[in-house]
Amino acid sequence: MGQITKAMEVVAATKMRKSQESALRTRPYAYKVFELIDRMLRYAPMESGLTKINAGAPVLYVIITSDRGLIGSFNTQVLREADRIISTDDYVIAVGRKATVYANKKKLNIVQSFEGFGEFALPEETTPLTDLIMKGYLDKKWQKVVVISTHFHTTLKQEVITRELLPLNLESVREAVRQIIPEHGKWAELSGETAKLESAISPLEDHDTYIFEPDPRGVLDSLLPHLVRMEIYDFILEANASEHSARRVAMKTASDNASELTDSLTLEYNKARQAGITREIIEITSTQNSL
Repeated sequence: MGQITKAMEVVAATKMRKSQESALRTRPYAYKVFELIDRMLRYAPMESGLTKINAGAPVLYVIITSDRGLIGSFNTQVLREADRIISTDDYVIAVGRKATVYANKKKLNIVQSFEGFGEFALPEETTPLTDLIMKGYLDKKWQKVVVISTHFHTTLKQEVITRELLPLNLESVREAVRQIIPEHGKWAELSGETAKLESAISPLEDHDTYIFEPDPRGVLDSLLPHLVRMEIYDFILEANASEHSARRVAMKTASDNASELTDSLTLEYNKARQAGITREIIEITSTQNSL
């Protein structure tokens, strides 16, 4: 058993490094997109079908889990949060086999299930998921869209987050910026720059000379769908990095436990063997003395 868990630990460690690199590489790009959106709001109001609340419609929850197990409490924490906030009147998009099993068990209103994002997803692979969410929201099927997922901090720290994806608003953009910037490492210095996004949008200055084609509103209308696509892709990458990190830690713990169990059983075996040898020596000695 120890050899199996050790092999799984090595595989998980390799996938963990690749998924972490993918997640961290997208953060600078994501930050610049969010910053661009914030700057654009100086010139055009944030008004589109993706920013309006569809009053009276049910809420759509996107639950992101893994396709496989053996990852400790990774899925349990996400599903516990889903249990806490999802009601029977809400709708669900299940991302990951564990989310699908959960939604079927709870008899939730499943819009669609997606699997296969658990390795190294490419942006185009998440397009069907993004298109489904945006089309449904623009058709006013849902009042808002909320994502329940796992945010990657470090190999030993992942936390469940619940973020409102739609409708888009300035505060959600700023919150996304705060969450994607690492606490430590190469990109941690960007945390100081988020102060720009925390303050109210200031009036235009004389040196702010931008030319927009065709116009600021048109540029913003094209950026907002891209923002949603990028956010969903970032959710998937963060969940992948968290999943492989959690699996690596779980397999490391299992390997250590297997090693301890092996040592304990070996000690017990040696004790029993030594006791048997001692008993045989006593029997031989007693027989000789009686003769």
